[in-house]
Amino acid sequence: MKRIDSIQGYQGGYLIGFIIIGVIALRNILFFGGTPVFALMLVLLAVYTLLYITEPWLSLRWGWVPYLYFPCQTALVIALTALRPFTDISSLLYVPLCIQALRAFSRPTAMALITFYVLLLAVTVILGMGWLEGLALTLLDLAVAGFILSYDLLYSRTQADQVESERLLTELQSAHQKLQEYAAQAEELAAARERNRLARELHDSVSQAIFSITLTSQSARLLLDREPARVPEQLDHLQTMTGEALAQLRSLIAQLRPPQKL
Repeated sequence: MKRIDSIQGYQGGYLIGFIIIGVIALRNILFFGGTPVFALMLVLLAVYTLLYITEPWLSLRWGWVPYLYFPCQTALVIALTALRPFTDISSLLYVPLCIQALRAFSRPTAMALITFYVLLLAVTVILGMGWLEGLALTLLDLAVAGFILSYDLLYSRTQADQVESERLLTELQSAHQKLQEYAAQAEELAAARERNRLARELHDSVSQAIFSITLTSQSARLLLDREPARVPEQLDHLQTMTGEALAQLRSLIAQLRPPQKL
């Protein structure tokens, strides 16, 4: 069995149900005023209205309430339509029950209950007014009920689409936030990999060049006493290696600098 949010229900078809109940109450008060059944009519209509108001909240709290609610309301409508003198408008109380049935039960169960109410409405009106007038009024009531039920179904579908859209929007925002987090993690990982690469290059190239420079300078110092003529050659070689090391250091420093924003 399905239920929708009760507040949403009152915004849609339930509001139409209240209008129907109000019109029927006003019509019956004027019609039965001064008759012996006036007090009974007020009691029956008041109980019907009270049950109609409390049904959404009771059904949300106890799932078995609709199985008791609809038989009770059906009995109340039958009792109201059985009052004499007969009033044709009381049979419209089946319409709010049809709206509630669509919201309280699955589609097959609701359609079966609505068919039952249509038959009750037709039998009630025909017995109270005769075949021709009763059939004509039944068709009119069915047209009104069909319009109201169509509106209620359209409203319910619109509400469901809105809820689905909000759910999809929430999921999209959540996915966007996660994507941003993943992008930030990927950026940090890429930066860490770049730092590791630069560290390896620094170790493999610059450290090796500095080590060579150190060896060359030591060789030049030794040749200064033994073979002074070869010292200029070593100094030239030392200058070349120093320039290459400096160029490598500048290249690595340039890679460490953050990219300039346009």
